[in-house]
Amino acid sequence: MAIVEAVSAAPDALRGFVYWLILINTASVFFVFHRAEARPVLAVWAALVLLGMGLAERGMAPCFIAAASAAFWTPLLVWLVWRNPVEDVREPWGTYLVLLFASNLVAACLAAANLWFHAVP
Repeated sequence: MAIVEAVSAAPDALRGFVYWLILINTASVFFVFHRAEARPVLAVWAALVLLGMGLAERGMAPCFIAAASAAFWTPLLVWLVWRNPVEDVREPWGTYLVLLFASNLVAACLAAANLWFHAVP
């Protein structure tokens, strides 16, 4: 699979961050039946994975995959802030949501930076 080859070729720090994103976003499965906010997170994650795999298989440039990432995560992050579903950060859901938000905010910023550097000649 092209996406696995692309991740494997990335530097160690970036590869570790990608693995962290996979872990933290997939962990929403544990909250799907108890929290309504986990369902959109899992849906966006699944859509992004499928779209990223499809773009990588077609040999698209990484900036297109970054564009898809920024397009999917930015509305989700805005929705999570607007919804403000954290009652107590000491509970598992609250801790998870803070980690999820911070991780995906960094990922969206990196995707936007990737787009910016590929768009500017």
